[in-house]
Amino acid sequence: MINMPPGVRQKVYGPEYVSTAVRIEGFVDNPCTFTAEALRQRPQVVVKDVDILCGSGKLKEAGLEYSGVLLRDLLEEAQMRLEEHEVPNRTYIVATGTDGYRALYSWHEIFNSPIGEGLIVVLTKNGQVLGEKEGELCLVSTRDERPGPRRIRYLSRVEVLRLE
Repeated sequence: MINMPPGVRQKVYGPEYVSTAVRIEGFVDNPCTFTAEALRQRPQVVVKDVDILCGSGKLKEAGLEYSGVLLRDLLEEAQMRLEEHEVPNRTYIVATGTDGYRALYSWHEIFNSPIGEGLIVVLTKNGQVLGEKEGELCLVSTRDERPGPRRIRYLSRVEVLRLE
């Protein structure tokens, strides 16, 4: 992993990608759409001193402060379907940005490990609202050793899926 080359996907930025809401859907009983404005009205989680490293380990940004809401709390509001004891073992979550970038999380990462305590739908970075290069909503896994690969700029959709 240390020598993982950077991706070849061209990163895209611009006002046309800015997301103002995130939709939670899939294996949930209560599909929800949360606007950035509504999320700002909720109590905020603040995580300080976050370094963003890419998959190769290269430092991209250092000492960041993020505030927002835990994705875990939003998933609980959407009421994930867990009909039986073994369903969490087959449940995964895909977060997608309007730019097409995606990241994957398991149910256990979010609800059964420290990752979930730092998986934030970000509304501010260093005390400022997010800019055009991240959108109004961004997802950051602040407890990852290398948060860069799973940082979702322009967060717009979270799908709860499961293996059959």
